[in-house]
Amino acid sequence: MRELPSASIVDSVQFNQAVIVPNAVQGLFRRRPAAVGVATRLGLDGRAIRLMEGLRSRYGPGPVWIRVMTDQALLCLDVADVARVLDGSPHPFASDPAAKKKGMGVFQPDALTISRGELWANRRAFTEAVLESPAEVHSLVGAFLEVVVEETDAMFDGLGGPGATLDPDAFSAMFRRIVRRVVLGDPAAGDEELSELLAALMSEANGLPSDPSEHYPAYLDRLQSHVDAAEPGSLVSLFGAAPQDVDTRVTGQVTHWLFALQDTLATNALRTLALIATHPEQRAVVLGELEGDEAPYLAACLQEAMRLFPTTPLLSRETVVDVAWHGVSVPAGTQVLIVNGFHHRDRTALDYADRFAPEEWTDGSAGSERAFNHFSQGPQGCPGRNLALLLGTAVLAQTLRAWPGLEVTAGADGLDPAAPLPYSLNPYALRFGPGVVLPAAGVR
Repeated sequence: MRELPSASIVDSVQFNQAVIVPNAVQGLFRRRPAAVGVATRLGLDGRAIRLMEGLRSRYGPGPVWIRVMTDQALLCLDVADVARVLDGSPHPFASDPAAKKKGMGVFQPDALTISRGELWANRRAFTEAVLESPAEVHSLVGAFLEVVVEETDAMFDGLGGPGATLDPDAFSAMFRRIVRRVVLGDPAAGDEELSELLAALMSEANGLPSDPSEHYPAYLDRLQSHVDAAEPGSLVSLFGAAPQDVDTRVTGQVTHWLFALQDTLATNALRTLALIATHPEQRAVVLGELEGDEAPYLAACLQEAMRLFPTTPLLSRETVVDVAWHGVSVPAGTQVLIVNGFHHRDRTALDYADRFAPEEWTDGSAGSERAFNHFSQGPQGCPGRNLALLLGTAVLAQTLRAWPGLEVTAGADGLDPAAPLPYSLNPYALRFGPGVVLPAAGVR
């Protein structure tokens, strides 16, 4: 039987140094701003992508065995293998490898994403029903958009006059209020303690502790009180009509929605604003679009920011059973790795790899590209994808209506339309001002 290639000791060490260690140091579950800043200044994401290009050149496009710390793992270097893995999740490629399950057990031990078999199917059916995953637009869209308008306007009212600065703290606080209202209802709008408890748990999870957190029960009790209230117009108000049983652990599914929408989506939206503000041609299209009722190009800008700077840089799966792959039997319990940043910026396959190209999402093939997995794909693709795009696009639209001349005043080094874009964009360093609307922007 043929064998899959194995990376050399030197290549394995370099892979750990360039990909695994930086990801862990920056925070596996909650990013550490200082570490993100250092990684950005050192250009670590670019180094990782160059290393991946070298591995593919040396070992071919197929999967390669590589040592990750003390374990052997399979690294996907070809999009066809990426698709094979994601199409085969959760069986035979489960999304709960030991480190992920250990960390997430701290703040969401009952989560869909670390479930297997019938339990996964049970929780997926519930989640899809509440999030209305197959629908392009959620049935509560009217209520959600009202929340976005109210909270975005309130944020700008609090920023002050012409000399105002929009920073990540204000933007994230606004996003947290939006998401608490959308998920839990209006009474949760000011429950910042709930968000702080979750943030603390996720920070604790970064250390991959061996025991459950003693702080989780307090967080769960607080979350449960909002779920029990089932506030009309919120996602939790839909729980009663969704398929469930005692094993679903419905409250245990909410945590993932909270951090994915309020933390991850806020980061992606900030980066989108920075890209739009530094790309005049794309800004003109966006502002022209905002005079109408639909904003597909703006949504494409959000998707493009996620492609360029994926907030999930590494996907990990684990074989549940022995898997026949490229003529080889891969044993059960093998970790399989997909480096999103590498596939998203593959210069051999994409002529727009390193530029801001939202038109590829509206007029091109980016939407069906198997290399782009910021929402993952296949049976375990993100069930909240459409809701995230809806809320993110709505926030971006309100922000640009308030500040159509939005300019980046700090943190946008390298965002030059005439040059290849950098591989990192530190969201914590970004600052924005209202700017000036120029006639060329195409707005009245």
